[in-house]
Amino acid sequence: MQEQSTRQVSLRGFLIGFVGFLFVFGSVQGDIDAATESQDPIEILLLMDHGYGGNVPHIFGIFERYGWSYTTTGLNQTLTSCAYLNFQQHDVDILLTDIIDITEYDAISILPGDGHDLLRTNQTSLDLINSAVDEGLIVSAWCRGVRVLAAADVIDGKNITGNADYESEYVAAGATFNELVPPIIDGNIVTGVRSRYYREEMCQAIAEALGVYESDAPEILSTVVTPQPSVLGTSVNLTVEITDVSGCYNVEAEIFDLDDPIQRSLGLYAQHLTLNEASEGVFSVVIEGLELGNYTIDIFAWDIFLNEIEQTDAITLLVVEDLPNPIDQGLNPLQIVVPGAMIGTALVVVLVVFLRRR
Repeated sequence: MQEQSTRQVSLRGFLIGFVGFLFVFGSVQGDIDAATESQDPIEILLLMDHGYGGNVPHIFGIFERYGWSYTTTGLNQTLTSCAYLNFQQHDVDILLTDIIDITEYDAISILPGDGHDLLRTNQTSLDLINSAVDEGLIVSAWCRGVRVLAAADVIDGKNITGNADYESEYVAAGATFNELVPPIIDGNIVTGVRSRYYREEMCQAIAEALGVYESDAPEILSTVVTPQPSVLGTSVNLTVEITDVSGCYNVEAEIFDLDDPIQRSLGLYAQHLTLNEASEGVFSVVIEGLELGNYTIDIFAWDIFLNEIEQTDAITLLVVEDLPNPIDQGLNPLQIVVPGAMIGTALVVVLVVFLRRR
């Protein structure tokens, strides 16, 4: 009896300890998740000049996709674009001369433009760039904007790229020039050229220099359609659960008719849908208008850096005219429920017997 009592105490102690472990682990994990979610977004200061380039709005869009907070600045409150943007105007968020503490930002970037005549000839502008370099901020320049880095004398000994028309200025500043290459990271200096062609790569290079870029594609955890099968004329919910370190940006689905084998080979599909984020990591969309048939669904997902995963035949969907009635098939609905209840009861009995023997 004493041995049985000791075993029962040990079992109770184990269960209490295990529950306590789960509670502590859950609390710690919650703190970790909260700390991760509370991290402030990257703050980047964008230097602009008159004649700013046609790719500037697209660059804004990429930083917005990253979830970064960007601030535009220049030596004039209102700047005029190049002819490509029909000389549209942009009001900067803050005058460059009003910036007091450059360390409020994680990075600065000189955006593409015609010639940057104001930025590269103004001492306040050049001093700000020098301060950013001295403070260890990531300093980047696009295309002709590399001229401003040369004028600020911060590229001595650096490998750089930029618009080839100004190679002599880069070399005079002590840099090694590389023509028509992808963006170059050298220490805390990032330079790029061909802003239209390399704009995505340039933003990724800035992210890499900041230590926040990751190249892993999202992971699809689950794909569910309900109801399954679906009755013709009713709505179907498609839900996809996805995880990614940097965050999932876009999820799409393509639906193919399995009864039409040449549909996919021709690049056709029954429907192409974009899923909306219902909650963190969970994306969903309502499928409507499918004809009778058997379908397969491909899932595509991109993270904020456009790393992509494609899951072919992630799930199938059957659309029928009517759902079969269990009674019509000779089944009593109770027969479907009872076995499950019996199994649950049996498991409880086995557990009770086990504990008593212990």
